Amino acid sequence: MLEYHVLHASLFRPVLFAGAESSAVVVEGLTAGGLVFGIGFHVATVAVAVFYLTVVHAVMVRLASQDPQISQIYLRSLAARDYYPAHSKVTAPIIAPRCSIPVAR
Repeated sequence: MLEYHVLHASLFRPVLFAGAESSAVVVEGLTAGGLVFGIGFHVATVAVAVFYLTVVHAVMVRLASQDPQISQIYLRSLAARDYYPAHSKVTAPIIAPRCSIPVAR
């Protein structure tokens, strides 16, 4: 007989900060703060910072609603790009990647 167990929501709900990934929110806040306090407190820098916090944050929330770990997956795909050479079909021979460290003989 099947048993039903209650799972706490924190076990399956993604960790988001203001609807976006926490790393993206930190980068947004640091960039906006750097614009306002680093460059100077002017109308233009405040306008760019507000635009950045509203538009970029909205885009990040939209991306996080589709996949909560989108930036980590994207960065991991960039790092692994060179290790998987493309081949034409399933039966095509796979080209082995060259070793980056020379073999001592």
